Amino acid sequence: MQETSLDIGMDEAAFGIKYLDGDGDLGNNVRDSGLTRPEEVMEMLFNSPDEAARFYEQYSRGKGFAMRVGKKLRNKNGDIVRYTYLCNREGFRQKKWVELEGRKREHKVVTRCGCMAEMHIKQNGQMGKWYVSRFVDDHNHELLPPKLVEYLPPHRKMSDVDVAHMDSLRQVGISVPKIYESLAAQAGGFDHIPFTKRDMYNEVRRQRGMRKGDVNATIRYFEAGAKADEKLFWRCQVSADQHMCDLFWCDGRSQDDYKIFGDVLAFDATYGRNKYNLPVIIFSGVNHHNQTCVFGAAMVSCETQATYVWVLQKLLECMEGKAPKAVITDGDRSMRMAINEVFPEAHHRLCAWHLLKNATTNVCLPRFTTLFRYCMLADIEIEEFEQHWEAMLDECGVRDVEWVQDTYRKKLYWATAYIRGRFFAGIRTTSRCESLHAKLGRFVERRYGILNFVTNFQRCVEFLRDNEDEMDFRSSYGTPVLQTQFPELEKSGAMKYTREIFSRFRESLKRCVRITVVESQPCEGSTIYVTQKYMRPGRKWNVMHVLASDKYTCSCQRMESFGLPCVHILSVLVRLDVGSLPDTLVLERWTKSAKFGLYDDVAGHKIVDIAALYRMRMGTFLQHCKRLARLICNNDDLFKLYTEQIVQEATNLESMNDSGNSVGVGGGGNNGRVLDPIGVRTKGTGRGNVQVGARGVKRRKCSTCGVVGHRRTRCPNRANMSVPNSQDEVPQMVSQSAARAEFPPVKNIGVQDCYRPSAT
Repeated sequence: MQETSLDIGMDEAAFGIKYLDGDGDLGNNVRDSGLTRPEEVMEMLFNSPDEAARFYEQYSRGKGFAMRVGKKLRNKNGDIVRYTYLCNREGFRQKKWVELEGRKREHKVVTRCGCMAEMHIKQNGQMGKWYVSRFVDDHNHELLPPKLVEYLPPHRKMSDVDVAHMDSLRQVGISVPKIYESLAAQAGGFDHIPFTKRDMYNEVRRQRGMRKGDVNATIRYFEAGAKADEKLFWRCQVSADQHMCDLFWCDGRSQDDYKIFGDVLAFDATYGRNKYNLPVIIFSGVNHHNQTCVFGAAMVSCETQATYVWVLQKLLECMEGKAPKAVITDGDRSMRMAINEVFPEAHHRLCAWHLLKNATTNVCLPRFTTLFRYCMLADIEIEEFEQHWEAMLDECGVRDVEWVQDTYRKKLYWATAYIRGRFFAGIRTTSRCESLHAKLGRFVERRYGILNFVTNFQRCVEFLRDNEDEMDFRSSYGTPVLQTQFPELEKSGAMKYTREIFSRFRESLKRCVRITVVESQPCEGSTIYVTQKYMRPGRKWNVMHVLASDKYTCSCQRMESFGLPCVHILSVLVRLDVGSLPDTLVLERWTKSAKFGLYDDVAGHKIVDIAALYRMRMGTFLQHCKRLARLICNNDDLFKLYTEQIVQEATNLESMNDSGNSVGVGGGGNNGRVLDPIGVRTKGTGRGNVQVGARGVKRRKCSTCGVVGHRRTRCPNRANMSVPNSQDEVPQMVSQSAARAEFPPVKNIGVQDCYRPSAT
């Protein structure tokens, strides 16, 4: 063991003290120059304690151990006058941790063995430099070889570049093991990575941890985004104790989309998307490609009427007071009451899928579900609907069921016979919302905080918008091949409609050959054409053509409901030799020019995420570095030259940025503004809220005797069971068949969230 002390007043030149100015690589000094003897260490001077710590860290790496910071000695003024750097195996494990009662985990291996290796530095008052006052290099344990020393925790570190690279890959769904393998391939092997896969998992866990200031970080994110997107709108509602309750946000492009496609609004709540368990409400609609577009989103603490009223009012405020004409929800009572209060003129439609699900749950009769589906979705008149409804009640015997009575009272919200003629853009269910929730699940995790959720939600929205841009290209590039017998009308539709909408228009145009105009009746400035399906005289549709305005209307009201001309109107156009679709039959929201000139400045409607911008710049810079590496790594002289230059530049930049400022948006402290939300429990039980033990393994019963423990084939009572008389069941089956004859077949009627060609 060697111990050396120096007098503070000594002159470094007189004693040959080496001055380390920090411009070189400390690791290279240790490894390349052979600076391992204590005498040489004692001759060194440092500009700062951090510089000394970096040196000892690199020294420990070269020697085969790890360093940790020890105690600091202060003078009477409170200034630190001595720093101590120790071997990480100094000291011993405390006895209380060895004898801990109720331990659930196994003991970790003992690494402390009382090693006395250490380095002390003190400050020279005259020079202002730090010198080594004590250096002990004797270890009482075996030193690790270079191959294994990299696994010591103090030597395993993820740099900001590594963390940013990992975060970028994780955001697109790449797992941590795959990222680790990718980094190893880029570095030239696993032994060239200064951290392990466990360190990556620890970093992910650290990012997921509960941090104070999550809401304030989100507010700063919105404030930064507002500088790039002047239309960015966000509102936050706090409780009496300053905890965030509700949050609503909407960017500029969503507002522009709402101006064009906001006539129909669908929204639903999704759960389990953040660590606070706050329900997320997404407002969506249908764009000109029949795709889902997002109008805004909100996170709420409770699903009460007052909360929904606040959210809808913020949506109305954001959209400059424009209310939707139609709203589709899953039938939640709080939603319904809020819609009636905020959007009194909007027609509220209940989701057909939820109604069928409730029908199956409340009335356990498959026949009732089939008949109820027909009454709900069939394109029939009101009188026919009432007749079929009464017949269904009599056949199924559900006239006194409370759910059936309550549903009938809401028929104006779900029956096609009553809704027909109101524009819903082809939406019958909230399946678009459910599909959007599924897409959102690819971008967010249930342990995300508010900031992580908002930023990744915007990534999901950008993904949807990228799909829309691709469809814009497909609609504007090239011309569809004409396939029908009416090329003029087909070409006119191809020139006006987007590609997806045109395909639906063409299907109706193909089917209009089966429609015949059987009669025309002049009537005060208009003409009424009576149409029927070929060889089907029992059903007729009247098409009125107003000569002055060139407007066409049909009794089927498909144009009013879906915004596309029905087969009956198209058959009249064929009868009149019309070669181009009249403007009165073309709804602007379905055309290629629906958003013409709206996004000349795309970047101006995009929230700028500072952290994402940092990752983007880093990725771009790394690409240039990789290009440079391919050119110089095959030449030894070039490799040494550029490596020295890069190390020198990095050292200079680090010295200029000693303040430690990092780029990005962090959580930070509370700053006394808005506190993070309190975790809530949403409606329903949920998968994770079932009491432990209440949901056990279901045991199979015998279908013959109902006893648990055997099957029907091994039932001891099987031989004693009599065969049922099949003749007793025949009258019942005949009765059911007769009852089915009262209703038309319904196999072609499904709950589809799309545009259907006109029923003929």
